[in-house]
Amino acid sequence: PRGPPLPTQLAESSCAAMGQTVARCFPVDEEESPEPPATELSCVTWNIAAINNNPFEYYATLEDEPGYEELMRAVQSFIDDPGDRDIPVAEVFTGAMWERLAHAMIESGWSGVDKVWLMWSKDFSKRRIVSGFLKDKDIGSKRLASMPDRFTNTINNADGSVLCRPTVINNYQQEMPDLEAWFSQWFDFMFKTDVSVKDKKGEIATKKVYDLLQPIKRAKYPAVTEEEEAVSLPLQMLAQGIFDAVLVHIVNASASSAPGGAVDWNKLKVKLCDALVVNKQRNVIRILAEQPEYCNADVIFLQECAGAFIEAFRQHEMLSSKFWLLAPKTVDHVRDQNSLLLVSKVKLEDVGSAQELSLSGDLASDAPVADGDVCIFSVPFQVEGEEQARRVVLASFHGDTAGKASTPVVCAVRKLAAGLGLPVVMGLDANTHAEEDPKGDTKDVKSFLADLAEGPEPLAHSWEGEDTTQWHTTFNARTFLQPQLNKAVRFEERHTSKLTDNHPKDWVLFSSSIFEVAEAAVKDNTGKFTFKDGIDFPTLTFPSDHALVSTTLRVRRSGAE
Repeated sequence: PRGPPLPTQLAESSCAAMGQTVARCFPVDEEESPEPPATELSCVTWNIAAINNNPFEYYATLEDEPGYEELMRAVQSFIDDPGDRDIPVAEVFTGAMWERLAHAMIESGWSGVDKVWLMWSKDFSKRRIVSGFLKDKDIGSKRLASMPDRFTNTINNADGSVLCRPTVINNYQQEMPDLEAWFSQWFDFMFKTDVSVKDKKGEIATKKVYDLLQPIKRAKYPAVTEEEEAVSLPLQMLAQGIFDAVLVHIVNASASSAPGGAVDWNKLKVKLCDALVVNKQRNVIRILAEQPEYCNADVIFLQECAGAFIEAFRQHEMLSSKFWLLAPKTVDHVRDQNSLLLVSKVKLEDVGSAQELSLSGDLASDAPVADGDVCIFSVPFQVEGEEQARRVVLASFHGDTAGKASTPVVCAVRKLAAGLGLPVVMGLDANTHAEEDPKGDTKDVKSFLADLAEGPEPLAHSWEGEDTTQWHTTFNARTFLQPQLNKAVRFEERHTSKLTDNHPKDWVLFSSSIFEVAEAAVKDNTGKFTFKDGIDFPTLTFPSDHALVSTTLRVRRSGAE
């Protein structure tokens, strides 16, 4: 069913105190009288998704580009079953490359290069590129490649410019046709490129890229030996060089030998980068502006919005003339993933009358909620046939990956709204999962629905029917072109793998005593108000890994059942 039962009057006894205040705000007239047309509220919720630094990390849909599937399958085959392609590291990251890198680190004043040189000659140079390096669990547990990648993959300069390390797994777009071309670009980036970044105190410092690397502490990563800890900087640089070289080699080899013929992998990468990074905000704005169901909505709940989206919205004449943008005062400028509200200027005449609310007094301190995850406002809506506006609590929320914060936040919003005597309408990415986790590590849809119905002032949702598989709003799986190979999904197993993100995550919730569903939820993963089952998204025209969800609510008529 569409959530919990929808009572005509609020429950008595233990629920009475909370119910009376909400009922006063949206009174239910029990006397028989001619009824005016019911007031409706059209809602849209969309996690537009943060920009992914690696355009190849998840399978995407590239229509009219058969080379993409060919490439993904070829890379999968190479890593899954390399056979005689599993050559020694020294044939990919060569001795000459190591010597040039070692001398540069010595000239930069790094200590321990001599000891790493021995590790190279006795160990790393002899390892096999797949079985001995990419799939080596110790390299992962020691963070030898992932730690330097964290600091150098994508660098945001203080002036707003962005620099990417020459590698396959980011938005670096210059061609790397062979290892010699790659290493020249990579070396210059690491040792000749200046960056201006903010330190922990917010002060701007200019340094070379290699200076961004941080030592790996054994206290935090116990798999690291004392010897490795002492030389962790040059050891990380070596591991990063090998890792990037191996990926360039695998992609070039896979692209040239794809079953359907040679594939221009860099062309595919540029297409993905243009759609999902360079023009991402433009594509988001285009969808919201072009589809009548979205540009004429009363409320749009957005999650994981970057500052660049706000600028794009403000520069779009049509959308900015139709909607007020409400943002939380406390945001995360570093993570740059914030929840927002777009409220129709027809429904809200004066944006100054919207009041931001805080959950600080109602949310447990241990709830996994970061700055910017919650955007919550009390908004007075104009109601047809009434002079006085009626206030509603609007909340947009982005849950943690496991969905563990969703129930605490929803409960906190309910409690806050009840204390104010106001009804709730909430759009959220709850990160709810399709199946129950026996370990209890994730929030499943069944228990989330039970939480919504529990206690006073229950919340309903706008999904139709009882088949929760029809409510799924994500479909994506990790490829073999990303560091966590234990999470990679074979192309042909995307629809069956438990590792595929295929879950009912996105919701419009509302106070069931005041509102009812006028039009059930509709999901869209094309940007054209349609949903294509079974496709990987994002796509070149749909820039998010979450579907839009739209619905229309209606203020309950008197005596409604």
